[in-house]
Amino acid sequence: MYKKIKNRWLRGGLIVLSIPLYLLLGYWLFVYLLAPRYQFSGGRPFSGEYLYNPYQNMDPDQWKQYNFHCHSRKHFGITNGRLSREADIDSVYQAWGYDHYGISDYMHINTHGQERQDYIPAYEHGYGFFRKTHQLCIGAEEVVMMDFPFVQSLDMKQHMLNILQQHTRFAVPAHASFHGGYKVSDMHYLSGYRLLEVGNPYGTAFEHWDAALSTGHRVYGIGDDDTHNVLDPNESGRFFTMINTADMSADSVYNALDRGCAYTVEFHPHYNEPFKDKVEQMHNELFHLTRCELIGDSLVIETSAPYIQTADFIGQEGKVLKHEENVWKATYTLQPQDSYIRVKLMVHNMTYFYLNPITRHSTPNPIDRSTAEINWPLTILCYFVYIVVIIIIIFRLFKKK
Repeated sequence: MYKKIKNRWLRGGLIVLSIPLYLLLGYWLFVYLLAPRYQFSGGRPFSGEYLYNPYQNMDPDQWKQYNFHCHSRKHFGITNGRLSREADIDSVYQAWGYDHYGISDYMHINTHGQERQDYIPAYEHGYGFFRKTHQLCIGAEEVVMMDFPFVQSLDMKQHMLNILQQHTRFAVPAHASFHGGYKVSDMHYLSGYRLLEVGNPYGTAFEHWDAALSTGHRVYGIGDDDTHNVLDPNESGRFFTMINTADMSADSVYNALDRGCAYTVEFHPHYNEPFKDKVEQMHNELFHLTRCELIGDSLVIETSAPYIQTADFIGQEGKVLKHEENVWKATYTLQPQDSYIRVKLMVHNMTYFYLNPITRHSTPNPIDRSTAEINWPLTILCYFVYIVVIIIIIFRLFKKK
C-alpha cells in the first residue's frame, strides 16, 4: 500500500514538473509554425556613376573607441559571463582608455551606467541551443523574448531581424561564423540590417561581409571583444570600433554608425604579459585613421602611424585588387567595374584596421533596397497545411481513445 501511494506521488510530481516543459515546447512549436515564408529576390552588385564614401567629411581628431559587446554576471550566473561584475568591467575598460564600453547581457538590458552621457542600451538576443544565430541589439528599447531556439531557416533569420529592427536601433548579426549561426550564403539574401559584427574573437565575419556587399547590401562593420570573463587579461582589448563623432550622445553615435563613419580595429596586445603592460602598449601604439578621401576616382588613405605596413584594397567577391607594403599613404584608383572597395590596413605592431566600403550608386545619396518580402500566398498555404495536419492528428488521437 505504501509503495502504491509513493509511486502515485512520484508520478504526480513528475507530471507537475513536466507541465512547464510541455508548455514551453508547445510555445516554441507554435512560433516555428507561425514563421512566415519570404520571397528573396536576390541582390545585385552596386552600380552607378556616384561613389559614396562614408569618411569623406570625417574629422581625424574626433575618433572615439567603442565596445558594444560584453557580458556581466546575470541570471544567477547561469549564462556565460558569471565571472564579470559591473565594477570589474568599469575598472578594466577604463584602464584600457575606452570612451564607451557597453554591457550586452543575454536577453537582458543592463542599466548599469545609465547616468553617463555615453550610455547605450544593448543586449544579445538569442537562445541558440544548437546554433548560435544571435543578434547584438544596439539602442534597444526592450527585450524581444521570441526566438527560434533550435535551428533557423533563411526565412526565420530574416523574420527575426525584421522583428528586432522594430524594437532596437541596430539589430546586428553577431559572431556570424560561430557555430554556423549564419552561413556565408545567407548574406546574399538577408537584408534590412545596417551593421554586421565582423570582428569578434569567437568568430570573424569578413567572408560574410563580402558576400553581403557583393550583392548590393550596404552593410558596415563593427568589432567587439564579446568579453565573458573581463578579469582574463587576454579577453579584453582585442576587437573594438572607432567611431567618428564629436558628441557622444546616443543619437550622434547612431548617426555615425548609420553613415558608416566608423571602422573596426583588431588589436594584438602581447600575450602572457602583465595587464598593465598591455594597457601601456595600447595607449602608446593605438593609431587611428587620419584620411580616407576620394579625389575623383582616386582613394587616398593615411593614418597616424609612422607608416602603413600593408594595405589591401578588396572588391567584388572579396578579391584583393591591390596590395601595397611599407607606404605612408595608400592609394587606389577605382575602376568602372568596381562595385565597392573596402580596405584592410596593417599598421605598427600587427594592428589591423578594417574600413567600411566605398560603394557605387545611381544617386549622390545611397539608396538601400530590401530583397526580402513576405510571400503571403505561400505563407497562407503553409498555415492551411499545418491546420489540416493538426486536425488529422487530433482526430486520430481521439478516435484511438
